[in-house]
Amino acid sequence: MRSRFLNKLKENLGLKLLSILIAVVIWYVVVDINDPVETQSYSVKITVENDSYISNGKQVYHIDDSYKTVTVYLKGNRSVLKDVSAEDITVTADLTQIVDMDTDPVMVPLSASCPGISASNITLSRQAIPITIETVDSREFPVTVDVGDSEPGTNFEVGETTPNPEKVVITGAASIVDSIDTVVAKIDVTGMTQNGTKAAKLVISDASGRQLSEETIADDLTFDGGVPDVTVYVELWKKVSGVTLDVQYSGTPAKGYNVNAVSTTPQTVTLVGDDDAVSELGADGSKLTIPAEMISVSGASSDVTAEINLADILPDNMRVAENTSGTVSVTIQILSDGSRELSVDVDDIEVDDLSDSLSISYDQTTVPVIVTGAKSVVDAMTASDIKASIDARNLEEGDTDVTLNVSLPTGVSLSEPVSMKVHVKAKATPTAAETPASEEG
Repeated sequence: MRSRFLNKLKENLGLKLLSILIAVVIWYVVVDINDPVETQSYSVKITVENDSYISNGKQVYHIDDSYKTVTVYLKGNRSVLKDVSAEDITVTADLTQIVDMDTDPVMVPLSASCPGISASNITLSRQAIPITIETVDSREFPVTVDVGDSEPGTNFEVGETTPNPEKVVITGAASIVDSIDTVVAKIDVTGMTQNGTKAAKLVISDASGRQLSEETIADDLTFDGGVPDVTVYVELWKKVSGVTLDVQYSGTPAKGYNVNAVSTTPQTVTLVGDDDAVSELGADGSKLTIPAEMISVSGASSDVTAEINLADILPDNMRVAENTSGTVSVTIQILSDGSRELSVDVDDIEVDDLSDSLSISYDQTTVPVIVTGAKSVVDAMTASDIKASIDARNLEEGDTDVTLNVSLPTGVSLSEPVSMKVHVKAKATPTAAETPASEEG
């Protein structure tokens, strides 16, 4: 019985062995097709171990941000790698494994591990990372506030801001701490219409304006009491538009001269202030006074001008609104006792000999004319006593300055020539539809 079984087993032995070999090959092919061996890459943050080996209170290590992560390559079957994420991989830099402490920078070897993956199937994009060893420095910095491009609600501006804390003490590698220029609490005030407290994001920058990365702040810097949760109290100020300027002046012009008029550019300004400042301004009729000690006309025989910085006359709880000039130009017109300024309406100016193909227009509605003569005559004059005209014979298309021809009553003369800008344009040519049809006889 047994011999018969052996004989059967030996029959076509070569064919049977070939069948087994083919089956094994097919199995490997199927496995390779359905679950091939692959290599996947992962970006992994490096974990530093035994940092106390260097950090002893007087020295600290620093790793540049570009070396805080490493690319890890894992080799394995697809079925295994599909369940692996970067969080499953550990890459460590053990400071006790530093070979030579005398180099600069010091090189620290890396090691990696991943559950289910053998060490022989793990490769790193770099085998070591450089670190610098520095002395520890500590400095105190004031916290400033930045609202960026955000804006509060209509008719409000950010008045005063108070960060909490107002100062921070930062400790870390000397090269980093010494590079810090500003510590800023950034907030968003969009739509605010009442005072309140806002949570802030702490932004640390160097002198060139480059912001320290969140990694650098978290890994290389420490704060007294930990990274602070910064808040900012925001006090809103109200806008007041159309504030007029009351110009006072000191002194007396030269003998035979007087102050004829006072003007400002701009004529009104927009201010912002807290409730007390706005109320006080309203009580004054929304009028801001430029004090007499800022402008003197003593001995003047010609116009006196002055540039006034409004910040010099505003209280601490008020300022000029954003996007508004903080400077006002003041002109005090000085005329002789026999002089006077009258305003002529541009509609009363005659235009002589303008081509029928041209039209003329003006930017202003009146033209100032300064006349001089006997005081009794000048004082009795009105604008209707002045006849002004433009000689338009040589005018062409475009903008140009012209000098007016002015006719005055007997005994009165111009203090200075009168000029103005005019705009000359070609008249539109009528279309065929607008042209009247010729009459038929």
